[in-house]
Amino acid sequence: ACPSQCSCDQTTVDCNSRSLASVPAGILFTTQVLGLSSNQITKLEPGVFDSLTQLTTLYLSNNQLTALPAGVFDKLTELTILDLRTNQLQALPTLVFDSLVNLMELSFQINQLQALPAGVFDRLVNLQKLYLWGNQLTALPEGVFDRLVNLQQLYLHLNRLSSIPAGVFDKLTQLTNLYLHNNQLKSIPRGAFDNLKSLTHIYLFNNPWDCECSDILYLKNWIVQHASIVNPSGHGGVDNVKCSGTNTPVRAVTEASTSPSKCP
Repeated sequence: ACPSQCSCDQTTVDCNSRSLASVPAGILFTTQVLGLSSNQITKLEPGVFDSLTQLTTLYLSNNQLTALPAGVFDKLTELTILDLRTNQLQALPTLVFDSLVNLMELSFQINQLQALPAGVFDRLVNLQKLYLWGNQLTALPEGVFDRLVNLQQLYLHLNRLSSIPAGVFDKLTQLTNLYLHNNQLKSIPRGAFDNLKSLTHIYLFNNPWDCECSDILYLKNWIVQHASIVNPSGHGGVDNVKCSGTNTPVRAVTEASTSPSKCP
């Protein structure tokens, strides 16, 4: 009662690194942990996981998935960990995660996502870790994280974000770690970090901060007040939030050196 290409142990089915081109048939409906990582799976058939209603953990990393069929995870209401990292996913169906009300960890790093659908995370009220780094995101939808009231770690680095919507982090009162380095951010909207009452680490380096426009003053004042948590442990600290072009630390910017007329 174990697919021939896999190894099984009680409620765990290990099909990792088996050169599989598709999800094997015959996975028992009592399976709780299913490993399908490091294969050559290029697509998931609709309904492929529908009988696996007891699944708590699903590993699909390091495959060649380019798309997810709508509804593919709809029966996996017990899922707590979903790992889709290192695939070639370019877009997400809007409702693809809507049944995953128990999900605690969603790994989506190193894909080719260019945009997130509005509301895509709205049912993930128990999510604690969200890995979106290493994609091609240029913007975030308004309110995209508003329902993630239990989120503790948010990884957005190594994208192409040029701005952040006002209030996008307002509901993340439990967030401890926020990764925004290696993007194209020029400023941070006034008040954007004010509700992050639990924050212990924030990474802001390698962004082209615009220190001529007076919009930079919110970020400048915030990083001065929270210097100990900015780019901690080997990432250059508060001095490694630098003005584009001049390499001056943003914390050294003065109101007199900026102007509203210099804003785009």
